[in-house]
Amino acid sequence: MSSAEPNVVLLVELEIAEGSMARFLDLAAEHARITLAEEPGCLVFDVVQEDDSRVVLYEVYRDRAALEAHAARPQLARFKEQTADMVTGRRRRELRRAGRLAGKGRVLCTIPVLSERRHLLQPLVDAGFEVVFNETGRSFDAAGLIEAVPGAVATIASIEPYNARTLAAAKDLRIVARLGVGYDQVDVAACTEAGVAVAMAFGTNHEAVADHTLALIAALASRITDYDRRVRDGGWGSLYHGRLHGTTVGLIGFGRIGRAVAKRCQGFAMRVLVYDPYVEASAIEHLGCEPVAFEALLEDSDFVSVHAPAMPSTRHLVNEAAFERMKPSAFVVNTARGPLIDEAALARALEAGSIAGAGLDVFEVEPLPMDSPLRRMDNVVLSPHVAGLSDGAVAAMAEKCVDSILTYLAGRPLESGLILNPEVVA
Repeated sequence: MSSAEPNVVLLVELEIAEGSMARFLDLAAEHARITLAEEPGCLVFDVVQEDDSRVVLYEVYRDRAALEAHAARPQLARFKEQTADMVTGRRRRELRRAGRLAGKGRVLCTIPVLSERRHLLQPLVDAGFEVVFNETGRSFDAAGLIEAVPGAVATIASIEPYNARTLAAAKDLRIVARLGVGYDQVDVAACTEAGVAVAMAFGTNHEAVADHTLALIAALASRITDYDRRVRDGGWGSLYHGRLHGTTVGLIGFGRIGRAVAKRCQGFAMRVLVYDPYVEASAIEHLGCEPVAFEALLEDSDFVSVHAPAMPSTRHLVNEAAFERMKPSAFVVNTARGPLIDEAALARALEAGSIAGAGLDVFEVEPLPMDSPLRRMDNVVLSPHVAGLSDGAVAAMAEKCVDSILTYLAGRPLESGLILNPEVVA
């Protein structure tokens, strides 16, 4: 069947027996939910009560084959059987659109990497949305978002700011689906005020971030970048690097990512210390880790890895005083958010030899400015905020964002815990 075949629209107008409306609506809503969940060819299924005795089922199918597949499903026969004594009259009308669902709106994808993976957003196109990609090769700032967002009913969001100023340009926006788990650039209160839902992709990229974190730790311990430069420059011989096995790692923050990092470190027989004031000590101990005070973690760790959320209270959590408490042989790793570490203090500590090195995927200003002293330090391993962007993680996050947009704009409830401002739905 050609992908250009028009959608098929079905209108089923039903007369409902007196006293049966409430029960019929319950059964119809459940039938619609199952159809949308189990039949990819069903694009829309709305149950509309016109008055006390009339209901319209508004259904849109991708093509005639999808409609015929729906008609053959036992679920439809069961629904008809369940409601047979409630329906006193029925009128069925079939329409065919001149093209795919038109006018459903525009979805703005601000993630540069997804412009090279457009197939991941194909379900939005199949559902009749126009998808517009960010092809600049960099994340939007406020001005870029303000220029691109007008007319969009949804965005698949990167780290661009959603606040009162940018939302003022987004008159049609109904949902922001964040490709990731951090939302420090999203003013949730402002979104709520504007009637914009904020959906997250929780549970999709924590394993990828944990992998990247361990890769940075291992690169620092084994001096991989130093060895790489030495061999490329024609050199040879050992630099007497360190190790992972039997060392101590301190995790600042013990959410999904922190716990995933802990499991990896335990595989190297590392002692795992945890500082997280929001997690019960018993929960930390249950996972084979040691809950400790912040100061003790700094003093005892060979590797300090940051996994806390970015909030006003955590800004520069790792600062000059923290570096003074760390061992001269210790390394700091940050795959969370740049502002958690005081970068100026970090540069001073590295230059003074107060700590041994750093592995950084995030920075206070991104991209990292060309004049940053971190760029010229051999004991620093840098990556461009990509820890959570493995192929598998990008696919999983994109799928979660697409599902959230399609679900929310169809008027169905989002998966529990994914929406930050459920009062918008209410």
